Amino acid sequence: MTETPFREFYEATPDAVVVIDQTGRIIFANSRVEAMLGYAPSDLIGKFQSVLLPERFRDRHSAHFDSFMKNPSPRMMGGGMGLTALGKDGSECVVEISLSPYPTPQGLVVIAAMREMTPKEIKNNSLAHENINLRDLLGLARNDVTVLLRQAGIEAIERETGARFQRLLLEELHHRVKNMLATVTAIISQSLRNAKDVNQAQSAIVSRLTAMGRAQDVLLRTAETGAHLVDVIREAIEPFESSADPRFVVQDVPIDIGPGAILPLTLSLNELCTNAVKYGALSNVDGRIAITIFIDEDTQLFTLRWMETGGPPVQQPAQYNFGTKLLGVLAAQLHGEIRLRYEPAGIDYQLTIPVALIGVIRADADAPCQP
Repeated sequence: MTETPFREFYEATPDAVVVIDQTGRIIFANSRVEAMLGYAPSDLIGKFQSVLLPERFRDRHSAHFDSFMKNPSPRMMGGGMGLTALGKDGSECVVEISLSPYPTPQGLVVIAAMREMTPKEIKNNSLAHENINLRDLLGLARNDVTVLLRQAGIEAIERETGARFQRLLLEELHHRVKNMLATVTAIISQSLRNAKDVNQAQSAIVSRLTAMGRAQDVLLRTAETGAHLVDVIREAIEPFESSADPRFVVQDVPIDIGPGAILPLTLSLNELCTNAVKYGALSNVDGRIAITIFIDEDTQLFTLRWMETGGPPVQQPAQYNFGTKLLGVLAAQLHGEIRLRYEPAGIDYQLTIPVALIGVIRADADAPCQP
């Protein structure tokens, strides 16, 4: 740069000028540098440009210089930003610097022209800079307020929707709990009324309420989608089955039932199992129970059949007890009908339901259990 044809131009400019190579070293300085910062031009040749900056700014400036070299383009530095240059005697002055990249045969160099700012310029530029910052902040604030208002509107809608959903959920829960309590009340009342003694009543109540609990377990696992019929049957008969000596044969038919059918069907099977333990096929070691499922395509009727064999001879009772009445009530909840026959070989129970209903019976239907 000492031989550059622009040397006279750099000396004639009113600004202090230094030329910096790609490594950050100063390769030229004009005489105005000495007047501004006290350095003779020869004092700066070969030194890193950071010598002209206060120690506290050097790391940050080094990062800026690297960024500039990666994307060199003419730009201003320090306008209103309080960019400070360091004099040879340690004094500091506020400057404005213009950077210009310039290609040479030895590689790209940066021409930095520095101009000391007067107190008035510093004040004006600071005010201008503060105004810019204020405008930016106000713009950001407007955007933030817009976003906040939008979010507030969305959140208000979400809160209202959530509140409605919560009310519906509580109403649904209240409705189902009332139905469940009505069923429990009827079971306890009728079990006590028809029992010969307290122990028999306790056994009947515990058995029926346990069956309700198992039905609720199935409902929880299947949510509102219903369940596989065979899964519901196996869940209901599981307490009465023996792994060492199986007593049940269940026909595996791929049929799904609605959630509202799970509880009445479970309670029906529990009544049949309980009766079989007391009087039928499960009261001895030889009895067996077959549960078969049939769909009549012509009549579109679904039939579940319970047939006992191998137990003691069965006789039709003189009057129907609560368990028998309960089977009728539960069938009505399923929109179906039952046929109960006391064959010598054992109970023959059939539950018939329209095919169109078996998969859509809902769990929110009223289910009073008051035969």
